Amino acid sequence: MHKLDKPTQASETDITDRLRDAIINRQEFDAGAPLRIDALATRFGVSHMPIRAALQRLESEGLIVAQPNKGARVVSVDETFVGELLDIRMLIESYLARRAAERMTPERLAQLETLRARHEEAVGRGDAAVALAANRDFHAAIHQVAANRDAGLILDRHWRLIRALWKRYGYQADRFAGVVADHRLLLAAFAAGDGESAAAVTAAHTARAKLVLLSRMRENAPPSAADAHPLGRRHE
Repeated sequence: MHKLDKPTQASETDITDRLRDAIINRQEFDAGAPLRIDALATRFGVSHMPIRAALQRLESEGLIVAQPNKGARVVSVDETFVGELLDIRMLIESYLARRAAERMTPERLAQLETLRARHEEAVGRGDAAVALAANRDFHAAIHQVAANRDAGLILDRHWRLIRALWKRYGYQADRFAGVVADHRLLLAAFAAGDGESAAAVTAAHTARAKLVLLSRMRENAPPSAADAHPLGRRHE
């Protein structure tokens, strides 16, 4: 298995990101693997405090479970885990889109239009990294308009995790065209003050992302025991 690189000076965010990537990519930390503070502190060359903070963040994302007197262990990042995560996001984001439509102002709509254009420019250049960041900014602005702090905190808690999942399994180029179309539909719904349509577009937007990501996970799944047999499948 691959080993985590040991940086000379690692911040709490850096440690969290490296551990998250290692878990999702199954580099050293398989499902059920223990995460020992002493060992991680030695690996990253830091004290226990930033390690504890990183583990707390990953626990809030659902990637690890911590049990009293037993320490932290890695959960299985499988299709069920990812599907349930995106189901929750679909419900919350739909609610926030409906609420944002009710609270939309011309100034806020103009801001969203600027963010939409920035996203489309990145897509046109084929710059996936910038497009993904612009997509997050677009949706974060919608959540800000909706102004529901608790709902926003739930979504913010998982954005780095979802970004890591897309990085791990690949973001298909043809997905961008659908995102562009959805953003335009959302702005039309906001301009009309149509909360139900905004919620429906958002639900479909997240549902498509879920189906694409799960499909990518299946495509990248390790071969089954039968497929991995040295003699291969038996001929009928």
